[in-house]
Parts: sequence; structure tokens; C-alpha cells
Amino acid sequence: MTVIETSRLLLRPWQPDDLGELTRLLADPEVTRYIVLNEPFTPEDVAEVSARSLAQWERNGFGPWVAIEKATGRWVGRIGLNEILDWPGPDKVEVGWELHREFWGRGLATEGGRAGMHHGFEVVGLDRIMSATMATNAASRRVMDKCGLRFQGELQRPQTVVAWYAIDRAHWQANQAAAAGRNRSTR
Repeated sequence: MTVIETSRLLLRPWQPDDLGELTRLLADPEVTRYIVLNEPFTPEDVAEVSARSLAQWERNGFGPWVAIEKATGRWVGRIGLNEILDWPGPDKVEVGWELHREFWGRGLATEGGRAGMHHGFEVVGLDRIMSATMATNAASRRVMDKCGLRFQGELQRPQTVVAWYAIDRAHWQANQAAAAGRNRSTR
């Protein structure tokens, strides 16, 4: 199972004992207001999310990671690849993030999202990665932009309108090469 380190995060595969922190995260109405349910999750909902995360790791060799702040060892949230089987289009693997509020606004979702995309394209070999959020979630939409995902449109889902973004491997690799070139020229 893949563990990834970014400059500030340790991203490790989901484990059954993450259920307690996930319950705390998804009980926060500020965290869940932009998730499709738009309300805190019940214990049964949280157990289902955790079970799906574990199953993805077992089935696919990837899934959502637990994000740990390296400097403190604190549980930041859930970041990474998530298979969305009921998504209406052909793109079924999403990069996503849910963070405890105390970690908002620090760029950690972008840092983890980029690591998830790198893993998806370079290790897993995905051809395309998407991300979706409620259309009114400006913060997550900014993270999607910063990760290089491109706006695809809005879709009416059962309980809300979602904005969705995507990028294919060739465009992602071109963005990576351009960023590397900019970094070399600023040294």
C-alpha cells in the first residue's frame, strides 16, 4: 500500500481505526455543507464511507488517503483518489478532499490533491481524473483550478447542482513539464 509524503503531509492508505476521526470530521456541519448530503453524516453513513474507502484500496490498490500533518502528527482529513461508480459520465475516479476546519486555508487540499493526481497518473496509470463539488463551493473549485483540473460544466444531481472538473494524463503531464521549466528558470 502506497504512502506518500508531500512537504507538509503524510498520506497513508485508509485503515479501519480511522473511523473515529472520520466520524468527527463528518459530524461537523461546516465540513459537510458542500457534500451532497448537505448535513452531518449519521454513524451509519460514516461507517459506509469508511468501508467503501477500505474496499477501494483492496480492489484497486488506491483510494482516499488519511492526511496526517507531518509537523504535529495530527489527523488532517481525507484526501486522494475516490472511485465514484454512480457518476453519470465515463470518468469514475475523482480526486477529492475533506479536511477538518482548523486546516482550511493553508493550501493542504491543493498539496494533497496534486499528490493524488500524480499518483493516479504516474503510478496507477489512469487516463483521466475528475473532481466534483456543489456548484456553490468556491473554495473547492479554487483547489480544483490550482490542481490543474479544467472546468467541464455543471450537472443536476439528485439533491444539488455540481460543478465538475477533469484533466487527462497528457494535459497533466504538459502542465508538469511547464511548471518544471518555470522552476528551473527562477533559480
